[in-house]
Amino acid sequence: MKVVRDSKFRHVFGNATKENFQDLRLSSKPLETTGIRGNAKFVCFPWESGGGGTLAVIPATKFGRLPRETPLVAGHTGGIMDFEFSPFDDHLLLSASEDLTMKLWQIPSDGLTQHLKEPLLTLEGHGKKVSFSTFNPCVSNIVASTAFDLTCKVWNLTEQEASFSIPVPEQVMHIKWNYTGSLLAVTCKDKKLHIVDPRQSKMTMGCKICDGPKPTKVEWLGGTNPEDCNMLVTTGFSSQAERQINLWDIRKLPADGQGDVAAMASLNVDQGTGALYPYFDPGTQMLYIAGKGDSNVRYFEVTNGDPYLHYLEAFKSTVPQKGFDFLPKRCVDVSVHEVMRGLKLETSAIQPVSFRVPRKSEAFQEDIFPDCPAGVPNMAADDWVSGQECRPPTLTPMRPGTMRVQGTTSSAPAVVSVKDLKKQLAEAQARISSLEAENAALKEELAKAKAA
Repeated sequence: MKVVRDSKFRHVFGNATKENFQDLRLSSKPLETTGIRGNAKFVCFPWESGGGGTLAVIPATKFGRLPRETPLVAGHTGGIMDFEFSPFDDHLLLSASEDLTMKLWQIPSDGLTQHLKEPLLTLEGHGKKVSFSTFNPCVSNIVASTAFDLTCKVWNLTEQEASFSIPVPEQVMHIKWNYTGSLLAVTCKDKKLHIVDPRQSKMTMGCKICDGPKPTKVEWLGGTNPEDCNMLVTTGFSSQAERQINLWDIRKLPADGQGDVAAMASLNVDQGTGALYPYFDPGTQMLYIAGKGDSNVRYFEVTNGDPYLHYLEAFKSTVPQKGFDFLPKRCVDVSVHEVMRGLKLETSAIQPVSFRVPRKSEAFQEDIFPDCPAGVPNMAADDWVSGQECRPPTLTPMRPGTMRVQGTTSSAPAVVSVKDLKKQLAEAQARISSLEAENAALKEELAKAKAA
């Protein structure tokens, strides 16, 4: 691979932290997702339960050995296929399952103290098992999902129903929102990339992205420059079973999705067998590539000129990973010049990995820490559904001591749990019975008064 030209990120290195999570009973069920999620408060991963229908959610600072009787999220009747934390509320967790439902869970501030079986809400509408679910990165209470019924649905959590449903041609391998939350990129078993405009309820463009039959993954590139938001990266396999990374410009894709388009940049990585999962950091314009079954994470710098993808280095270890995920950018420790923090899922452990830029000065480094997403929505669900123009994520300074951006729109959906609904219904029925009895008594007294 070509060595990158002079860059402030040229010497970024990955460092496994001393503290980790141990003695995990991971589910052996294979998933097409990253297999682990984390944020500033919690770490979540599938727990072994026979059917694969439970999740462990542990506090992000509770390092060490996990007790055997760990409290679990255990409300699904089928295996869990995908799960994700809300980008706006660290305590909200969304899960998608083989039982045809998605459930939203409210995690207590101090973590779980007992099994959590009552979700905040349940979304029903897919005809077959739900394969992927993901929050809109800019809009509150908007979620996208795909299922084996060959549909992509976009849900409004405040209404607890699907606002849009778009047919997809084949089983979905991956789904991602773009930087502004206006479009979805979907890769399918047909070896194609499809761009979905949910609010038009249609696929607007697409193209073939690889020749190999194994799973493909996708990630949008984006940033404060609107031109960058038209670019995305896909990973897949060649006809010779080589793992590939390809860069695309959606403005050059055919509207009918049938034509062949050459990738703007293409890299053959190796002969590995696991799917490659891309993750892009808009602040540093760095692309991280983690493969399932690999023991390394490669990272590149993305530029606007050919060859676009510049190889930097790789974090290497001796233990293979079952999954890998990155924490929100606001979670990094700027005091040690950490530009990204990841979670490496191993056979029975979770190893945090810190990616750092070596600098001699201990002062805050303005050039490597531009403003990052604040973790607050910039649009309400109803406004998005009605077709209002999408805006980039709200940003906040990363310099310690500066005033952080505060949210003006509540991220928690205005919904009532099933348990509370049943309680309210019982109270309403009791009230109705009482009023009916009171009304009957008044009518009887009125009749007696008229007779007298």
